[in-house]
Amino acid sequence: MAGRPGRREQPLDPGAGPLERFALGLRSLRGGTGLTYSEMADLAHFSPSTLSQAAAGQRLPSREVLRAYVRACGEDPHSWDERWEQVRLAVYGPETQERTIGDAPIHVDHAETNSFVGRERELATGGHLLQRCRLVTLVGTGGVGKTRLARRIVHEVAEQFSDGTYCAELADLSSDRAVTEAVASAFGVVAGARQDTLSALVEALRGRNVLLMLDNCEHVLYGCVRTVRDLLTRLPQLRILATSRQPLDVGAEHVLHVRPLGLPTLVDGSLHETGATDKCPLTSPAMTLFVDRAEAAAPGFRGRKANPHTIARVCQRLDGLPLALELAARRLRTLSLDELLERLDQRFRLLGPGGSDRTAHPRHLALRALFDWSYELCTEAERAAWQQLSLCFGGVLLTDAEQLCGGFEEGEVLDADATGDAFEALSGLVDKSLLTSVETDSRTRLHMLETVRAYGQERLRQSGRAQLALRRHRAWYLELAAQAGTAYGSSEQAEWLRRLRAEHLNLRQIVTAPPPTGEPAETVLRASLGFWLHCLTSANVGEGAHWMHQILQRHPRPPSSETTATWCRAAWVAGFLLLLHGDHGSADEVISRSEQVLADMPAASGTAHPGTHRATRAELTAAFLQLRSLAALVAGDTETAARHANSSLATEHWSVPLLTQQQCIAQLGFSAVLQGERTRSITLLEQALTMSEAQGNMWHRCYLLWALAVDHGEAGRPQIALQLLRRALQHTRKIDEHLGEAALSETLAWVLSSYGDARSAAVLLGAVDHVWHPSGTPRLFGFALLTAHRERGLENARRSLGDKEYTRAYQKGRRLGLRRALDIAIRDNEHLRHGAEQEATDRDDSRTEQNSHWLDSVGDLGGSGSGSEGSPGLRPGRAVVVQEGLEGGRRSR
Repeated sequence: MAGRPGRREQPLDPGAGPLERFALGLRSLRGGTGLTYSEMADLAHFSPSTLSQAAAGQRLPSREVLRAYVRACGEDPHSWDERWEQVRLAVYGPETQERTIGDAPIHVDHAETNSFVGRERELATGGHLLQRCRLVTLVGTGGVGKTRLARRIVHEVAEQFSDGTYCAELADLSSDRAVTEAVASAFGVVAGARQDTLSALVEALRGRNVLLMLDNCEHVLYGCVRTVRDLLTRLPQLRILATSRQPLDVGAEHVLHVRPLGLPTLVDGSLHETGATDKCPLTSPAMTLFVDRAEAAAPGFRGRKANPHTIARVCQRLDGLPLALELAARRLRTLSLDELLERLDQRFRLLGPGGSDRTAHPRHLALRALFDWSYELCTEAERAAWQQLSLCFGGVLLTDAEQLCGGFEEGEVLDADATGDAFEALSGLVDKSLLTSVETDSRTRLHMLETVRAYGQERLRQSGRAQLALRRHRAWYLELAAQAGTAYGSSEQAEWLRRLRAEHLNLRQIVTAPPPTGEPAETVLRASLGFWLHCLTSANVGEGAHWMHQILQRHPRPPSSETTATWCRAAWVAGFLLLLHGDHGSADEVISRSEQVLADMPAASGTAHPGTHRATRAELTAAFLQLRSLAALVAGDTETAARHANSSLATEHWSVPLLTQQQCIAQLGFSAVLQGERTRSITLLEQALTMSEAQGNMWHRCYLLWALAVDHGEAGRPQIALQLLRRALQHTRKIDEHLGEAALSETLAWVLSSYGDARSAAVLLGAVDHVWHPSGTPRLFGFALLTAHRERGLENARRSLGDKEYTRAYQKGRRLGLRRALDIAIRDNEHLRHGAEQEATDRDDSRTEQNSHWLDSVGDLGGSGSGSEGSPGLRPGRAVVVQEGLEGGRRSR
């Protein structure tokens, strides 16, 4: 490469491969410019070494480095995109493997959807500071890019932290007290029923080399200060990287200021840079970012063809703030570049610092001006939608947003123009980049940036309709939860569970906040019916127990005689979640209090039918008997569990949403499993399974198949157990049931270790450890027999492999994650499945014949029954027959 400027590059063979030919093309491009890599670095805003490596032919450069390289050479980078993609496919294949760093789990998401521009100095400084300081805080105004920079720093230093990097997102927190809980959640640590959260966190992290990223500290500053100070004092190996609009002012803190992106120099309104040319007009990181985002957002826009002087003036007017630049770039969908500049100039004069808080930071005034400008560009309907959706946390479905922002209810006063079409208003907010549209499972979900949401909330408070908007928000999501609860005993169960999963942050915000004045107590009590199965299947049992504890603290007794039944159902949910959380004492207290409320339940009055009143009381009595049976079963008291379950069945009134009947039969079956009565246990569990299948109940099928697998495993039939576990796992994945997946994995590990595959068992045991603790649920729900299974599986695997090999396999499982470990274990044991197929077919035929009489007696499981809510149930007298059969089975032992 003689005659090339700069240091001589290593020669490449053009016939060696596509990577080398691609690198030679880049070298040829640079050769035509006469630029050294140092000169290119000033134009590209990447270091000279990064640019030289792009053309070294050793590895493919990232797309962002390629574009910067080509721009610096004065060419259109889009002409190289196709060549880059062809080389990537040729070298790495269609599925590029994820980057892994040693064996450390990386818990900060490093994926970036667009280019990272500039910040070389901050990146280098941040990395050096984390090597010698225990607390580094990135400080800057909102929208300056602190979070993006922090994630890139974490990516750069991740190799230094052998136990991983973790991120606690604080943007959605509403109180200082919630900071410690958020940090614990980031690490997957949940305190026990009587344990302090900070102590549990310190105990879990002691001796671990980890980096914690605290994002968006400014609105919970005092909570961050307390948490950071306590953690750094008690955990000498911990490092913390925080982002905030102001320093934490903790003794160990080292502050790194994050400034706006570098700006071009303007003289008399025109670009004046020594490095600017007609071929390469982008002379600053701010201009590079603006052009990159504009080319992505506005079809047809090409920065190389646009007026660089106008681009430079836009960047100057927006102070180089990344968020402001991105919002402005997207306005090019509807405005020309000159029109954009004209509007920016007008709005900044109109909404300048003179009308703002004079004590605020000057940079904050610029950001406020940007959002004031965005707000002024909105129609009345768009402003109303912005204000309403600012109350949503974790995003909002488009269909929900249309309802929330649609026609206003009677009593809500707004200008007539604001009641226009909600869809058009939402589309306008998406076009203005105030909402982001993301498609998930074929449905559109809208997301609002934290700063956009905070601005919307401020405008909402100024509008005078904050209480109306809050009541509408709460009523909508609480009604969703109530609808989900009533659908849990139907074929719509899986859909509603997925529905609530996406709204967990909204529900959290609503339930944990004090209700507004005038909200009926029954609103949140009715919604509680949706929490029991949602919190279980979403692995938020501990949080759900906390929700219900708060609700019952506000309403320790029914608010009125008319709400007694609703209150009792909410109390059942509380008892269920507290029991699974491991707080058996509190669960028993709630059950006892509820039984007393039922005993004192006033007689039916007014137009209420006495029969309906008696049926409601019987249904609730049966539900609490079922819950007592479950509590006894968890404790290993099978006699008491069977007695309460039989008493529940004898009422002949069962709650469909609470699955009372099926759960009682399943608990009787599981009691028989614990007692070693194989014939009776299989009969009962399969009867409950038939009922769940007829209802379309996905969740209960998972656990019934699991119980049957335990039974067959105990009976020495591993092939059948494995097939049942496979079927159950298919159901858990349809509803994304993490705890069900964990329970099935524990049993699968026991089966595999008992029948020859100790290595797969050890991998599974390592993978499943990441699931139980964050959920707030004791391992295997505290069932003594199942815990014994796990211990047996662990010992079998350890004994077969030896301590060293067992530890290696266990650590592999922790790295793989549960779902991948499960898939591998099932694939590697496919031979067990084939051995069970014929036997399973024979058993299915037998089961169909045995259950035909049962289904005839059960009747239409989807129709109305004798419960107060139209509960399906056995025909009159049948529960007694079943009970006698179960009792007879027990007496015949």
